[in-house]
Amino acid sequence: MKLINENPWQYLSVKLPTLGAFFMLVLIPLLQWALDFQLIPKEHEGIIIGIVIPLLGLIGKKIYQPELHTPQLNGVNSLLATPQNSNDLAWMVEAKKHIGLREIVGKQHNKTILGWIKGLGGWFTDDETPWCGTFVAHCLKTAGVKYPKHWYRALDYVNYGSKLAKPAYGCVAIKTRKGGGHVCFVVGRDQKTKKLVCLGGNQGNAVSYALYSDSDFQEFRWYGKTSRPAESRYKLAPLDGVSATKVSES
Repeated sequence: MKLINENPWQYLSVKLPTLGAFFMLVLIPLLQWALDFQLIPKEHEGIIIGIVIPLLGLIGKKIYQPELHTPQLNGVNSLLATPQNSNDLAWMVEAKKHIGLREIVGKQHNKTILGWIKGLGGWFTDDETPWCGTFVAHCLKTAGVKYPKHWYRALDYVNYGSKLAKPAYGCVAIKTRKGGGHVCFVVGRDQKTKKLVCLGGNQGNAVSYALYSDSDFQEFRWYGKTSRPAESRYKLAPLDGVSATKVSES
């Protein structure tokens, strides 16, 4: 790998330290020889060494050659300096960060979930209250996307966003359940069952993936910064490894 395309000997920052090292190797024996033959008075030995050696070091530090100190990285090394763009949706990136996060049974409560509730302006202070809507709203808010006024009510998600005729990656899926509703993000489609793979909060009391039939959902809504998802978002990726077909949503 070549970082410097030119001859480095043209730069003083290379020449001076090298020549300085060479002179030190030669100078000390030479001074000793001159002293032995009384060519230089002995009292001048310390003066010469005390001036010449520090002077070489000082010159080497003062002369800066940017071509050597900031080499241009090419090829594979350019990956270290170039930010890598991701095609993923910002709210999905946030959602995936919290996979496995669980509510705490009992008097204690998960501080992360409580932080989401507080950040959204909620009044309740526990993680037993169904928090699927809280999770979705937090992810949308983090991405700078508008979310429902009553974000804590899953069924209020049908009143905002754009209604889709079919599911798309990153859209919000809304379903009814006994005693209320449930919301989650569509991620892909299971290879074996062809069910939708959805990522949501409060699925089995955790942020997790779950399988649902398309018919389980009342509506699919797009909450992006555009009125409709890109056409490529409708091509749901085939996924496997998700075994939960029924999860607790309350």
